[in-house]
Amino acid sequence: MQAFEHSGETSMNPSARKLATGLAIGAMLAGMASVAVAQEAPKVGKGQRFYETVCAKCHEGGIGPVIKGRGFPEMTYMVIVRNGFNAMPAFRVSDIDDETLKDLASYLSKTPVKP
Repeated sequence: MQAFEHSGETSMNPSARKLATGLAIGAMLAGMASVAVAQEAPKVGKGQRFYETVCAKCHEGGIGPVIKGRGFPEMTYMVIVRNGFNAMPAFRVSDIDDETLKDLASYLSKTPVKP
């Protein structure tokens, strides 16, 4: 880039100015893209989505007991969901498929235990 001083101002020839502008815009866009990636929300799995749309209606609505943060192993959640327990009904494979149930049990077993 060729710059020269003219009456206290620095000016560039037109092609150098276009190149500098293009580089500045490219750097700005690259910075914005990295910020967008850093702020991306954590991925929500099928089990967490099922909890939020089905289970939370009772278990966070004051109807059933709180089941997040209980420290139960995955198998406990899976057995209770398939067989029911007290007032909780059993959920058939047509209600929640095995893959989603396993993901749900994994999600719930990893929720932080309440002190």
